Amino acid sequence: MKPTKLPASRRLDRHGENRHADTAVAARQFSFALLWRGILKHCPQCGVGPLLTGYLKPQPCCSHCGEDFSHISADDGPAWLTLLVVGHAVVPLMIMLGRDATISPWLAIAILALVTLVGVYFVLPRAKGAFIALIWMTGATGQDMFVADQDSADKPSDR
Repeated sequence: MKPTKLPASRRLDRHGENRHADTAVAARQFSFALLWRGILKHCPQCGVGPLLTGYLKPQPCCSHCGEDFSHISADDGPAWLTLLVVGHAVVPLMIMLGRDATISPWLAIAILALVTLVGVYFVLPRAKGAFIALIWMTGATGQDMFVADQDSADKPSDR
C-alpha cells in the first residue's frame, strides 16, 4: 500500500515542529463551540456547510468553505458513544418496566425497543459529527502513524 499524504496542518519538519503553524491551524484548538458544530452536523471550521450526506456518510469536503474531511475516519467511536448515551436512558427504563407488574412483558419489550431505536436514530449521526469535529480539531487522523510504519518497513534496521 502507498503511504497516505499528511494534511498540511500535521506536517512536521526534521525537528518535529509543525511547518504550517498559521492562523488556520491555531483555529483548530479545542473548543466546545467547534465540537457543538459537529454535534449539529455542520462543518467545524465554518459552521455553515453540512458535515454528513444522508444519514451517516461524511462529506469529502465542506461545500461552503472547502475544508477537506476525506482523511478523517470516525471508525467505531460514534457507535460506542451512541451505546453509552442510549444505554443510560434505556437501562433505568428497563428496570422500572421490569418491576411494574401491571405492564405486560410484551408491552415493556415494545416500549424499550421503540425508545432504543428512536434514541439511536437521533444520537448516532450527531455522535459521528462530534467525532469528526474532534478528530478535525486535534488532527488525530492516525495517518502520521501509518506513514511512520511505512518508513520503518522501507528501511529495515540491522539487528
